[in-house]
Formats: sequence, C-alpha cells, structure tokens
Amino acid sequence: MSQNEPMMLKMLKLKRWIAVGVAGCMALAACSDQQSGSAQWNGPTVLASVTVEDAAPNNEAVKVVRSQHYEIYSTIQDRPDMLNRLAQLMEGAFGMYRTLAPTVTPTNHPMRCYMFNTRVQWMDFTRLHTGLDSSVYLKISRGGYTIHDWYVAYYIGETSTYSVAAHEGWHQFVARHFRGRLPPFLEEGLACMFEDVQWDNDLPRFNLSLNPDRETSLRRASDANALFPLSELVTLHAGQVVGKSGIRIEAFYSQCWAFARYLWEGENGKYRPALQKLLADAAAGTIYDPTGSLRLAYLGWNPAGVRPMLEHYLGADLPTIEAGYRQFIHKVAYDDVMEQFQMR
Repeated sequence: MSQNEPMMLKMLKLKRWIAVGVAGCMALAACSDQQSGSAQWNGPTVLASVTVEDAAPNNEAVKVVRSQHYEIYSTIQDRPDMLNRLAQLMEGAFGMYRTLAPTVTPTNHPMRCYMFNTRVQWMDFTRLHTGLDSSVYLKISRGGYTIHDWYVAYYIGETSTYSVAAHEGWHQFVARHFRGRLPPFLEEGLACMFEDVQWDNDLPRFNLSLNPDRETSLRRASDANALFPLSELVTLHAGQVVGKSGIRIEAFYSQCWAFARYLWEGENGKYRPALQKLLADAAAGTIYDPTGSLRLAYLGWNPAGVRPMLEHYLGADLPTIEAGYRQFIHKVAYDDVMEQFQMR
C-alpha cells in the first residue's frame, strides 16, 4: 500500500481469532414478496436506521457505517450512496439469514465488516491480520473471506460487491450465532443462496432460488465432466480448492450451492424440514455427529463426520441422496437454464 492510501489497518486494532472460515429484527424480520416472472423476491419493508461517520477524529480516510447489527469500516470514498446501501443490504440479509435459522437469538453487539476500496488495501490488511494463513486468502482473485465473526472484502463493482457481502455475511452470521459447526461445503452452499441481490429503490431483495452465475458455472462444470462426486464434495472446504483450476473452483461453489438449494426446495421441499432441523441443532451445538467434531465450532475439523450426519438428518444413505441431487443438478443446469433462455 502506498503512503497516500488510507491506512485502515493502522487505525483499527483487531484481535486475531483462532477460528477461521473462508469465502430483534424489527422491520427487518417482516418480509414482503415481490414477483419477477416466476421468481419470488423477499426483503425488508422499510429502510434500516443507518449512520455514516469518520472512523477516527480528524481523519476522513476511513468511514464507519453503523446499523442495528453491523459496523462496516470502509475506505470507499467516492460512492457515498453505496455505503448506506451496504448497511441496508446487510440488515436485509440478516433478516433473510434468520429465515434459515429462526431459532437463533441475535446478540446485542454489532458484527464488524471491512470493505476496502482497492485490492491493494485488502491485500495489505490481509497480510497484516491473517499471518501464515495469508497465502491462502491472497489466492482469492475476486471476493472476500470471513475470520471468526468479521469479514473482509473489497470493491469489485457494485453488483458483485453486494453479492460478496451477502455471501460473507452468512459465514459471519454462523460464526457469531452457531455453537456448533456446519459442514464447510454446506455452509458455502447456503452462503451462495444469498448472492443474487436486486433492489427496490434502496431496499434489498433476495431470491434463494435464483443465482444465474452459479447456474452457468454448474452447466460448464457438468459439460466438462468436472463435477465432484458427492462423497468427495461433502469432505471439502474452500481452502482446499482455492488453488485448483478455474473449472474445479466453479464446480465446487456451484455444486455446494446446488446441494443447499436441493435441500431447501428440491423434490417439492422434501428435505427442507431436515435442513431446518440440522441448522437448529448446529446453532444449539447439538448437531448429530458420531465423531464429535461438529458439535463445537472450535474443535478440530474431521470430515469423516459429515456423511453420517447427512444420512441421519436426511433419512437416506449417501448414494440415494446423490441420485436425487444429480437429478436436481441436471434440472438446474440444463432444463432451467434453457427455459430462462427461451423466456428472454
């Protein structure tokens, strides 16, 4: 970072947390439905209360945006409207996160977000605050990461920045409010469900069934025979794939998204109650896991616990689950994509 760039990292004293994760709601709890073709969009009905101020006295280089559940520190200077929208986005997303995990009781202190104006600033911050892990995070070409209950991202265009913020916000929400651990592949898939953001004036809208970018990636990975078998996918986390080829990275994230969406709505919602039970148990720290590694978020990660956990909650063995999941992938990647193309 050059000397004339904002030095957020010098102004903010951060504690390094051990837990690491990559890539009262008032009006926010009330969601409205907005139809766009066959798609249903949900979001808050009124604007959240937001303030924007300098993060330190007599220094305008870093702004802090405060809302009920968030503190967003940002070096973005030339897009003041975006800072307010980021807070509206996060508060709206917070309400949507709670539709997946309604048993969670929100904490009474805000979660921190760090949004840089440039990748150079983001890289400097990352090197300073992630230590030996920085080499992994710096491989992220576009996006962000979450460490404990704060996330770090940078501006990549308004639409993409909002997508990253909503994605990382789910990781942040889980880190703050879940006593147990979600399987990383499932947590990533659920995070991807919040990436498609639209706006009704300044109110964010989310559709948990739509994500054109992931649909396209799923189609490309399927055409390239690059899809992971489910038995392998359930054992992976983002750090294991960030250095792989582009098509394998696309396959990982799009398959995680497709699996989360499959549990949410596939086969006429057959597995939705099981997913909600799984999320409630993970939040409470009582998730089923014979290895014990998923019950407390700070325990060492043991991927062997995922398969029996899924089979327990879904009431089927993994080959049976995979058969239905593969049919769902085909529907999303081929049938749905073709139908959307014909409608344009």
